[in-house]
Amino acid sequence: MGFLKPSPRWGVLIGIGLPAFLLGIVLFVFDSQGKEIQRTALAGIAALSAIPNLFFFFWALRKNQDTMAYGILLGSILWALFTFGVKLFG
Repeated sequence: MGFLKPSPRWGVLIGIGLPAFLLGIVLFVFDSQGKEIQRTALAGIAALSAIPNLFFFFWALRKNQDTMAYGILLGSILWALFTFGVKLFG
């Protein structure tokens, strides 16, 4: 039951929450300017919003927090599946 420990939970939260937050900011900025995002561009923006996960992944590895790094990696994989779904069905 290692996944229930706080460290991997924070990793998954960072891995999914940070890209979702950045995607929300981008959508808010485009909405406030009155512009629309094409569906094909949305998948690219969603994929690019996951780039800051690299910083947190390598930071966790450098601090020897392997379980947190595994959580960030799991969150990044889930975000990649979300991006694939947006690209496939959007």
